Amino acid sequence: MDMNSADNWQRPLFDDRLTPFIEVDAQRLEQNLQRMQAKADNAGVALRPHIKTHKSVFIARRQQELGAQGITVSKPSEGMSFLRGGARDLLLAYPVVRAESIAELLQQAAQHQAKITLIVDALHGVAAIAEAQRKQPDCELAVAIKVDVGLHRIGVNPHNDEAIKLAQALRQNGLRFAGLVSHAGHAYGAGNPAAISKIAIQEAQLMFALQAQLHQAGFNICPVSVGSTPTALAANVVPGTHEIRPGNYALLDLTACRLGLSSVDELALSVITRVVAVNEHFAIVDAGSKMLSSDKGPHGTNASGFGIAVDEMGNTYEVSKLSEEHGFIVYQDIRPVVGSLLRIFPNHSCAVMAQSDSFVLRHADGRGQVEPVSARGNFI
Repeated sequence: MDMNSADNWQRPLFDDRLTPFIEVDAQRLEQNLQRMQAKADNAGVALRPHIKTHKSVFIARRQQELGAQGITVSKPSEGMSFLRGGARDLLLAYPVVRAESIAELLQQAAQHQAKITLIVDALHGVAAIAEAQRKQPDCELAVAIKVDVGLHRIGVNPHNDEAIKLAQALRQNGLRFAGLVSHAGHAYGAGNPAAISKIAIQEAQLMFALQAQLHQAGFNICPVSVGSTPTALAANVVPGTHEIRPGNYALLDLTACRLGLSSVDELALSVITRVVAVNEHFAIVDAGSKMLSSDKGPHGTNASGFGIAVDEMGNTYEVSKLSEEHGFIVYQDIRPVVGSLLRIFPNHSCAVMAQSDSFVLRHADGRGQVEPVSARGNFI
C-alpha cells in the first residue's frame, strides 16, 4: 500500500451528522458484491456469503438479489435475526455442543419454513442435533461435516476416518447428510496471493480426497463447500467445488490490501471521525476501540497500528493507538485541524461492523442512507 498516494486514498467527506459513524460506499459495495457473484456464476458454483462481515439484512438481501443461494451465519441468534429479515436458507457455521443452543433457531426456522444446515465435527455434536430435531421435527434440517484444512480451530482430521464415522452416526440418527464444509482461515497468514492460492488448492485436494472416501463408504451425495475471502479472491474456484462461502469480500479492509487482494479504491467500509484535540504528540479523534475495535487483522495478520486515517486532501496518517473513546493519530509535517473530519480505513471490517447499531450507506450523489446493523450483539 502506498500511503502517500492521494489518488488511492482521497474521497469526499460529508459533514452531515454527528461522529463517529460507519460509512459504507454504496457504489463500491455493489461492485464488490457483483464481482464475487460473477466469479461464482462463471465457475458454476453456489455463493453462500457469510453475513458475519456486515450483519446487515439490507446487504444480505442485495446479495441474494444478485444470485446468492442462501447465507452463512456464525451464531444461532444471528441466524434468527436474518430469518426475521426474510432469509430462508441458512448454514450455521458453528459447532453445536448442546441441543438447547439451537432450539429457538429451529423453532423459528419451522415457523418461517426455512432450511437450516448445521455442522458437526464430533459425535457429541450429532447427539445434540438429534436431540434438538426430536423436539422440533417439523424443521427442514441437514447436517454437514466440518473439515480442518489447516486452521486447526475446529473440524475433523481429513487424514483419518472421523468423517465416515460421523456420516454413519448422522444416518443412524435419521439426520440428512449435507456434505463437507471447510474454512481455510489460515490463508490470512500466508502473506501474498500466490501463497494463498496454494492454500486454496491444498484445501480442495483435502476435501476431494475425503469426499472420495465418503463415496466409497456409500455416501454418494457429498457436496463440497469452501469458504474464505482470501482464497476466493486469490485463486480460481477449483472444479468439483459445489459452494463458496466468503464474507469479508462485501466490505473489504486494510487486511485485504496488505495481502495484495484488494486495492484501497475497492474498500467499501470506513469510519468517519472528527479531530477533537491536537497536541505536540498526537491528533486525537473521537473514534476509539469501542468504534474501531482493537483488531490488528484476523488469523496472524498483525498490522502496526489500528487503521489509516485520511483527510479531505488525501493526506494519510496512521492510527497508532486507541483508548476506549479516543484514537491517537500520528502526524508529522501536516497538522490535522481540530473539528475537521478524517476517514479511517480499519484493519478488519467485520470487527468494526459488529460494534455499531447502524451504518450510513453513502450514495454517489452524497446522500446518506442509515441502515441498521441487524445482528448487532447476536453473539449467542
